[in-house]
Amino acid sequence: MKHFRWVIGCCLSVAMLMPPPHAGADDTTISVSTNVRSFARFGNGDLPPGLTFLGGLTLTSDDEDFGGFSGLEVSHDGKRFISVSDRGHWLTGGLVYEDGRLQGISDPRLAPILNRKGAIADRKSGRDAEAVAAWSAKGLDGKVIVGFERRERVERFNIAKHGFKAKAKRIKSPKALAQGQRNGELEALGRFSEGPLEGWLVAISERNHAKDDSLRGWLWRKGKTHEFHIPRHEDYLITGLAILPGGREIITVERSFKRPILVGMTLRRFSVEDLQRRNTGPGRLVFSGKLTSYQIDNMEGIAAHEDERGTIITVISDDNFNKSVQSTVMFQFRLN
Repeated sequence: MKHFRWVIGCCLSVAMLMPPPHAGADDTTISVSTNVRSFARFGNGDLPPGLTFLGGLTLTSDDEDFGGFSGLEVSHDGKRFISVSDRGHWLTGGLVYEDGRLQGISDPRLAPILNRKGAIADRKSGRDAEAVAAWSAKGLDGKVIVGFERRERVERFNIAKHGFKAKAKRIKSPKALAQGQRNGELEALGRFSEGPLEGWLVAISERNHAKDDSLRGWLWRKGKTHEFHIPRHEDYLITGLAILPGGREIITVERSFKRPILVGMTLRRFSVEDLQRRNTGPGRLVFSGKLTSYQIDNMEGIAAHEDERGTIITVISDDNFNKSVQSTVMFQFRLN
């Protein structure tokens, strides 16, 4: 399914910082240009009281492997990020701020995700990474897990120790992850490092529907599995999740698409008590808006961290490598 975007330009180019001379051979430093991007269009689309906009970017690069970013994780201090693409690449970099607002990225690096043998998967179906999350309380200073949609699986990578040369290690996951529609299985992933569900993994599908059309999700740990169902918000599908600081809630990013150009984004919060029920209920709606009022794209990745301003949410879009009509965009918000 193709997704379209507006063709309105944004202002204020931000020059990227050059990489340090010791960049390792296991990664590729790429040139990425950024334009500061507003969220609401033409002064319309005021945000609800629960959300404050903290800046947005359009990211562009001539590198042919740049794009398709479907998962996102941000460091505890909000200064670094890691993303994965559905063509099987890592993207890392720094987040640059000015007066508390997102203004650019620094030292962007791109590299292929390696399999258990330390090689690049031959087929795209083996490289279709859709989600990335921290494995432990160490965040990006520890291991990360990646969820793959086709050839459905969860794998762990010790990038803190091995960088982009980290080999995949398979993490046992529920068989039901593979029961969704083709190219609509595992889409959102996380692991609780604190709170009532500490040590549990959580995953949500994109088009793995229950009989009532709700979306199937799972909690699992050490051979125990709990399946939950999330009622759909309008025609939206869940494309990512982040565990909020404290480990008592998750937040989902969800995408709607109606031809020809009406893309939508929704954010919802669910408590761990919601997830431990069979039917979570609708959760708490944080935001829902369409392209006519907001400068969104095909939003798929989401991350959460905490600073002196409170809980900060970062989202990124998947441009489907359709650069003539789509963009890689990144937005930040504060949850009030």
